[in-house]
Amino acid sequence: MRILCLMLLVALSPIGLATAHADSDGYYCIGRGYFAYQFGMDTRSNPPRVSFVRTNLSGNIPKPMELKLPPFQVHAMRCGEGWVDVAAFTEVYRIILDTNAKPIRYETRPLSGGSKGLSEFPSTPNLATLSRAAGTLKPERVVLGETNRGTSHLLIITASILSPAQRCRTSVTTRIVEIDKAGKELRAREIFHGQGTRECGE
Repeated sequence: MRILCLMLLVALSPIGLATAHADSDGYYCIGRGYFAYQFGMDTRSNPPRVSFVRTNLSGNIPKPMELKLPPFQVHAMRCGEGWVDVAAFTEVYRIILDTNAKPIRYETRPLSGGSKGLSEFPSTPNLATLSRAAGTLKPERVVLGETNRGTSHLLIITASILSPAQRCRTSVTTRIVEIDKAGKELRAREIFHGQGTRECGE
């Protein structure tokens, strides 16, 4: 297994997310104390970027930490104890995290069985234009974890049609939200806002 150096950590901009268009854009997974999601395409100018947010601390939700990977098409993700696996077609990139859910390096290994090995990955949900909310126009709420003060972080995805004349086009917004025990929203950070399409019978 070859170990590669960490390429780049930068603050993630919601504006950049809104311009992502690859089929896999918006894959995510949930680990203990952190949340990871992916944007970017199989190009040198816009390679895959995996972002990380701690979910076990109450308070201001900071800009996610980001790791850029080499160009490849992302097919699946999964989160574990201190690591995140990102699957390409024939290999897996394992991102190693420190105790603060900060990515410190990644390693690669062949995907067992080649592309057939993708069956070892569970179905990976999407938080952007391929999300369930984008198709149903019903809000989607996913629990990300409980904080050290008894509050909770949620992933909330909302979608609506652009206009009656464009009912096959949607506007999608995704936020990380901290709520108290009564369900009151305490603070939030938008991580995606963009337009997509949905099946609408036309």
